[in-house]
Amino acid sequence: MVQTSNMYSGGKAGKIAEQVWRAKSKNPSILGASRPLRSPARDPLFHFPAPTLRHSMAITRLHRRLRWLARMLAAATAAYTLVLVFATHYPKPEELLGPSAPSDKMLHFLAYAALAILAGGTLVMAGRWSVRGGLGLAAGLAVFGIVDEITQPFFSRDAEPLDWAYDCIGIAGGLLVVAVLAGVFRAVARAAASPSPSG
Repeated sequence: MVQTSNMYSGGKAGKIAEQVWRAKSKNPSILGASRPLRSPARDPLFHFPAPTLRHSMAITRLHRRLRWLARMLAAATAAYTLVLVFATHYPKPEELLGPSAPSDKMLHFLAYAALAILAGGTLVMAGRWSVRGGLGLAAGLAVFGIVDEITQPFFSRDAEPLDWAYDCIGIAGGLLVVAVLAGVFRAVARAAASPSPSG
């Protein structure tokens, strides 16, 4: 899907090629085109078969939806981070959680797993997910967890290294979920962007 978009629907080179072909269609003398022009699907300037050209609009719509989802996930990640910081620095967490809340360590695990899923999902929808990107995100979230933990004593809370350990376990678990879902998503998106054999 990414390669197709770079060649035509989403890439700058494909857009420039399309503009050139349209200009040549209006005036064949441009760029020395003195013979009748072929259709863009057959013009070697585009370097892709006709079925791909016919699917370019669908691919463009898919990219727009992914960009919209990436923005929504980024906003959700930012909002969730603010809520998480407030909850971890509130002087009396029992007032927020109530008597039936899970254990403190389980809360740390779940909270950071959710944060990792939101942040990782944003990278996937933005087309920036990779092994290196995932590792960088894990390191950034781990550093965020350290800062979050060591600043809690300023708000009458205790900083515990074991809490940060559970934060990191949650980050690893959340990003593992993202990695699995990213593989499934890419397979589905590739199948949706591929032209049918009948054209």
